[in-house]
Amino acid sequence: MKKPRDTFLSEIVAALSLMMDFSENRKLYHAWRVAILSEKLSQKLFPNYRTEMFYAGLLHDIGAISLPYHIVHYEKIEKPCKSSILFNHPQKSANIVKNLGFLFLASDIILDHHERWDGSGYPRGISGNDITLGGQILRISDTVDVLLRDNFTSLGNIKKKLLLQRGKEFSDKIYEAMEVTLDENDFFDNIISEESISQIVLKIMKNLTPPNMVPFESEMDEIVKVFADVIDAKHNYTAGHSKRVAIYTYNIAKALGIPEEQAKKLKVAGYLHDAGKVAIPRAILDKPGRLTMDEYKLIKNHPVFTMEIMSMIHCLKDMVIIAGSHHERYDGMGYPGRLSRDTIPLGGRIMAIADAYDAMTSERPYQNKRNSVEAKDILIKNSRSQFDPEIVKVAVKVLS
Repeated sequence: MKKPRDTFLSEIVAALSLMMDFSENRKLYHAWRVAILSEKLSQKLFPNYRTEMFYAGLLHDIGAISLPYHIVHYEKIEKPCKSSILFNHPQKSANIVKNLGFLFLASDIILDHHERWDGSGYPRGISGNDITLGGQILRISDTVDVLLRDNFTSLGNIKKKLLLQRGKEFSDKIYEAMEVTLDENDFFDNIISEESISQIVLKIMKNLTPPNMVPFESEMDEIVKVFADVIDAKHNYTAGHSKRVAIYTYNIAKALGIPEEQAKKLKVAGYLHDAGKVAIPRAILDKPGRLTMDEYKLIKNHPVFTMEIMSMIHCLKDMVIIAGSHHERYDGMGYPGRLSRDTIPLGGRIMAIADAYDAMTSERPYQNKRNSVEAKDILIKNSRSQFDPEIVKVAVKVLS
């Protein structure tokens, strides 16, 4: 039976990968499908590293989070990309995963996931068995998912396209193992079914041996900070936003007399409150002018996406509605639920103030940066309408 700590780690990685695969109003399931394919293939080729392969699959593209759109919209099988963010994302992904500590073995696998058997891959341009076996498995798994999005949805067409890359993108051994894997029972039908993917991922997480925990000593707070860095990397102007909101939320909570344990959980919710913003294209969030109705509707959905992502992490279930209510208003004119007054969770009312304060005191494309005094005056002015007046009275004393 898995320990609570192991369960938390598994769930937060799965949630992080789901967050990366949100694109506007839909889930692309790219990382989940690559993880499923990689784990399945590793049963034949790399059985002692099935856990590392699965989690490497979940996080292999985490370094591409700052792209304007999801990475699957850029990938081309025939023309490996060698431009800026795409070229560097395997290295960046590997570095982020290494910082998680407990997945340090997966980082080397991720580094190689765009290397090709013939040496024409990136970022290092290595070839043959100089590429880690795990990297080779990730490469063909990634390719299969991209092909599924390129109008080659039948198994026969997928195999034909893979055959064209045999000896170029991947070795004969890797190709043959994938061909056998795709032919097994109803495996192919299951991986192309969005209804089946989440069930398969949860089953694998339940049955796999937990990641190696020996070098990992960080607490939940430290892991979630990595999560926050990834969220904030989506947009240049949001650097550090989630961390600051988490700290402001914690400080206000403590000033209100909220017990330490609960205040710490509110801090974690602050780190994750904008997870759903990863689904919003940069062109919308960075837009300096007025949003269209459709753009604003998409923006208003980001707390809903946040709640769906956080719902995967069992020990944070009581924080889901709090993180998802940071855009509700005291007067009931906020979103996504148009909650008002005490129907907004206390933590949500606190976080709304923390979020607004940081937005006002940071550089944003759509408004001028205010100093702390100006921002506090605006909080006071908007108490009873946007913000809980009693919390504002306390917040302006501790925010700086």
